[in-house]
Amino acid sequence: MKKIDIIETKTKMSGLRCEKFAIFLVLIATVLTFAAPAWAERAGVGGKRDVDVMTVNLYVGGDIRRVMGINPADTNYVEELVGAVTGVYYEIVASAPPVRLQTVANQIAAKMPDIVAVEEASLIRVQSPGDLLLGGTNAATDVVYDYLQMLVQDLQARGAHYKVVSTGSEIDIELPMLNMETGMFDDVRLTDREAILVRTDLPPGQLRVSHPQSGNFVNVIPIPALGLSVERGWCSVDVFIRGRNFRCICAHPEIEIWPDIQAAQVQELLAGPANTKLPVILIGDFNADPLHRDGSYAYDFIPAAGFGDAWATLNPTTPADGLTWGHDEFLADPGMDFDRRIDFAFYRGKGIVPVQAEVIDQATGLAEPPLWASDHAALSARFLLK
Repeated sequence: MKKIDIIETKTKMSGLRCEKFAIFLVLIATVLTFAAPAWAERAGVGGKRDVDVMTVNLYVGGDIRRVMGINPADTNYVEELVGAVTGVYYEIVASAPPVRLQTVANQIAAKMPDIVAVEEASLIRVQSPGDLLLGGTNAATDVVYDYLQMLVQDLQARGAHYKVVSTGSEIDIELPMLNMETGMFDDVRLTDREAILVRTDLPPGQLRVSHPQSGNFVNVIPIPALGLSVERGWCSVDVFIRGRNFRCICAHPEIEIWPDIQAAQVQELLAGPANTKLPVILIGDFNADPLHRDGSYAYDFIPAAGFGDAWATLNPTTPADGLTWGHDEFLADPGMDFDRRIDFAFYRGKGIVPVQAEVIDQATGLAEPPLWASDHAALSARFLLK
């Protein structure tokens, strides 16, 4: 080959490589053009910052009000108490808590919120045989179900990494029941809790929490026959995420059939953990109907304290939609739809703007009960942090 031919060949090959490299650069630029805004918004770099939250009531699985409703003046009070406790315990077992919590974990893993608030994170323990009927005072310690631990483990199994950063305890009650397998009298203990979970797989420094707090409301329903009260409460944590600070509070006030107690507890909440100079995201099962059915009026105190309601803000023409509660206690009736909106994501503070709110009905997909994970829907919301 002549020298001139070699030079021409090298020149052509060099031009071809440059052309291919130019095409490669164009492709990279195109990909970054479309991908960068979404990444930047979530990372808080060069775009808007946001935070995703979710609240879900795990539902103990039975109606414990049947136990509270027994009249201690009845001559057969002890027998009625044992019968009611036994019925509720086996109703909880039949509700298949492990199956239900797997469904909850599926919903959380599908959304991957930054923060998850849970209510009715029950801890159920037994002592077998029990000693209450004999006047004993030993506390039940053998764990049957720990809803919070099961949820975290189920999330990890799905590659969703969360940790519990704040918890609060509510009613803690131990009562006798009949063990249907052994025929002996056992003691069963129910501890109700709420909790806040946060993601642990975000880039270092992007999500930090501090100052975990919890408390119980002073205004409670007494149960003189059992020598205790129906404790309700809240937990909170201060959050730093993507350059912004706010306080996140998970709350669980009393149910609507005691409207005055419920209203007093909401006022305690507003005067307590929500009384801060920090912006606040206040989420949970408030049991408070905005339409004031059942005599409930506690909801009104929250917007009066400067809070917005994410669902109502984003759905101003249909604020009564977004129903979150109403499945039957056995989670067995496919015709029993939600009829109350009692789970909320409230917000207050400069620069917190709701951009998305979604109600998630947690169907298990089973042909037999439990048809749902809870008698509540989950509620997810996204807030821009300006």
